[in-house]
Amino acid sequence: MDGGQTKPNAERPAVKLPQGLSASALDRKLNIRKRAREDAGRNLPRHDAEDLSEVEKAVIEAVARERERIDQARNDAKADAERRLRTLAPSPQDFAGPALDARLALRQASGRLAHDWDEASTRAAEARSELEAFKRQHDVHRAAVYPRSTLLQAGLLLCAAVFEALFSAALFAEDDARGLLGGAITAVGLSGANVTLGFLAGFLGLRYVQHRALPIRALGFTAFAFIGALALMLNLFAADWRDQLAALSGRQLDMGSDASFHLWSLLSLDSPQAIILLMLGAGVWVFAALKGYSGFDDPYPDFGKMDRAAKSASDALSEFRADARLELEAPINVARDALSARMEKMRAEFEAMNKAFDAAAAKMEALDAQARALDDAAASAVYLYRQENAAHRTSPAPAYFSSPPPAAGPALDALATVAGMIDDARARLAEAQAQSALALEGLLSELDAATNRHHSGGPA
Repeated sequence: MDGGQTKPNAERPAVKLPQGLSASALDRKLNIRKRAREDAGRNLPRHDAEDLSEVEKAVIEAVARERERIDQARNDAKADAERRLRTLAPSPQDFAGPALDARLALRQASGRLAHDWDEASTRAAEARSELEAFKRQHDVHRAAVYPRSTLLQAGLLLCAAVFEALFSAALFAEDDARGLLGGAITAVGLSGANVTLGFLAGFLGLRYVQHRALPIRALGFTAFAFIGALALMLNLFAADWRDQLAALSGRQLDMGSDASFHLWSLLSLDSPQAIILLMLGAGVWVFAALKGYSGFDDPYPDFGKMDRAAKSASDALSEFRADARLELEAPINVARDALSARMEKMRAEFEAMNKAFDAAAAKMEALDAQARALDDAAASAVYLYRQENAAHRTSPAPAYFSSPPPAAGPALDALATVAGMIDDARARLAEAQAQSALALEGLLSELDAATNRHHSGGPA
């Protein structure tokens, strides 16, 4: 029988013990089996005994010195770990200083920008107000329509002029005594004048015909009629001239100095070239008039100019606001970099602290394993004594035989304080992170407040 004793834990990994301190070595050194049988023959310890027998005490004392050495090493490792972690603990950082510096720089920059910002905001607001007033006054209920660039429209007019010039030059050169060069000179002048008159008829005539003010509308009608009449006279004159050249081809007649216009020529155009020339001029004139009407600006007079002024002021305000925002963000970026650097320093210190803790834990685990091995060896020797004693005695075994043998040394939780230091450091790191985030949120809120204050035209 085993007397109800508790066996030592046999599942823990084996640790090499000092010579003479294993269970078998203790048995040989202290004659545990023999002394157990001798005590059993005398029925010792008594069945009502509560204290350990002499053999059990001898076993505990045999490993006590080595256990004390291990415990001392554990205490030294504990003190060294505490000292090292205390040295590596994250040092407190000032997170309020960078935020205060950034607030001061932000207010200074805001003060510098206040006047120009307010001026740009005022100009943009005035331009928008004038545009809205113009639309109400002239009963315009649409957005302005005009090309982003007039270069394309000017190119189309130039193409129309070149087309008419080339075609007209060919028509004039057939019967012009000066040949193709003379016809080209006449055609270029005709097409340039025709395109110019068409553009002016559209830009100064058609656009003002729709003006809400009656006097300006009348002036628009007058300008359109006058310019249209000039264009009609020009093209009829050119067609009549080409018709006369065709009729008088072969005569010694100098038509270059004859600028007279015959009213009846409208009914007496005989040559196809003259009619083609008239139709070509009319088409180019109408094309140029339409381009002058809506190709270069909004069809309603001054509406495009007012809209461009409002957009220009708004774009200037947006550009100024973007530049000002960058200038206001500069001190916040500096503060963020400073806060990030301080947080990185604390994280690096905490990481070093964790590594030191892991090293101390590994060392402590090795010492704990040695202490447990000693305790297990002592427990095995005590268990051997109790087993032999209980097997050879005639009286019941003492009740304490069923209790586990006492350890050779005190149980130590050597890393409890060190673990507390790690927890404290982790808490300080979390608190620092919260302070840094709070400082940045405050700076961003102040930045938004400054931007909105300028945007609303409030005091800087």
